[in-house]
Amino acid sequence: MNDEAQESVLEMETSAETAKYRQSRLMWWTSIIHAHEDYVADARKHGATQVAAEAAAGKHESGEVRALLSELLTRAPVDAIVQFLEVTRALDDPAALFQHREAVTTLIESAYPRRTWATKMDKLATEVAADDASWSVWAARWGEEFAAVGKAAAEVLIETGAAVGKVGLGLADGLATLLRWTPYVLGGAVLLGVVVVASRK
Repeated sequence: MNDEAQESVLEMETSAETAKYRQSRLMWWTSIIHAHEDYVADARKHGATQVAAEAAAGKHESGEVRALLSELLTRAPVDAIVQFLEVTRALDDPAALFQHREAVTTLIESAYPRRTWATKMDKLATEVAADDASWSVWAARWGEEFAAVGKAAAEVLIETGAAVGKVGLGLADGLATLLRWTPYVLGGAVLLGVVVVASRK
């Protein structure tokens, strides 16, 4: 980050705009949580098991969560994203994100109204994020740009890949863990691409 960009970040950190932005995103995240909980409760009333209800709720809310995370992953500082991935990389299914609510909240509280490090990638609209193919493309391109910003970013992507790679065919699930719900069939190829790019840095 150059001096001009650093100054811009410092200005944003203390601005009223940033405070309002973070508050609005916390409200968005809270609404997603409530919708998820309501869906689970309703599914349980209709006879679904807890596991099945949570999985269905996670899928139902995937567009909203992807849209929110696409914004946070391009507006939060690199070190905050690294910390977020270090905490959440052990997830193995979409519904498990709601077990790491504090990590999402922390990421929101570090984000800015505008991008600071990302130059190619930006947020997705909810309807676009809900489409598996569109999300796969975004996830792959985001991973490439993030891996290129520095050693810490590259290492967390590689470490996440190594951790989930131990389960063999579960590699695709690992990318869903990393970038929130990338389609399983395409996920493995995307993750391999990210690791290759990161390894070159």
